This record gives sequence, C-alpha cells and structure tokens, in this order.
Amino acid sequence: MNIKHRKGINSQLIAQAYFSSKPNTLVFTPVGGVGPVDIVVLNTKTKEYCNYDVKTVSYRKSATKYAHKKNDRINRSPSKIQQTMNVKIVYVYEDGKILIKWITKTLKTELKSTKVL
Repeated sequence: MNIKHRKGINSQLIAQAYFSSKPNTLVFTPVGGVGPVDIVVLNTKTKEYCNYDVKTVSYRKSATKYAHKKNDRINRSPSKIQQTMNVKIVYVYEDGKILIKWITKTLKTELKSTKVL
C-alpha cells in the first residue's frame, strides 16, 4: 500500500470518527470502498441522511495560469453523479481539521469547518 492510499484511509477514518461523535447519528461506508460516496450519515431522530466524499487536503506545488498560487489548497468538484446525489465533499487536513463543502441548488458554495482531534 502506497503513501497516498494510507493518507486516504486515514482521512476516511478521521471523517468517520467526526460524524460518529455527533449525537443520534449512524455512519455507513460502502462495502469494497468503491462508488460515488465514501460515507453515508443517518440522523436517527430526523431520519435524514447525507452523502459524503472524503478527500485528503493537498496543495499546489506551483502557480497556475488560472490565478492559483503555489501552496493553494486544491479544490475538488463533485462529479455529475455526485451532484445528482447531493454529495458533500469532506476535506481532511493533516492536523485533523475537517472542512465540509457542498453546492446548494443555487450553485452557491457552502463551507463548514471543524477541528476533530
């Protein structure tokens, strides 16, 4: 297993720990780890669920011609199938901080940041 796989697994475990620490939640992961969703969180009180795709934060090594600077966080966009499923992107930083990003119906980006550990 290479370092990228280890970082990805670590990020998923941090995200699972974050969501499972919330009251009235159950956390589910796909068998085999393949699919458009990494985590499904069910609120047992409201019966609402959210789909999440977990990403380990990575930074640009150099500037780009598109106004991105060196060391900017690389943003990930949901795929078309993820957009139809209202999948939220969970960024996990090396220090355990979590940033949740999603696109609303008006295509406005929403952010929520939390420190897990």
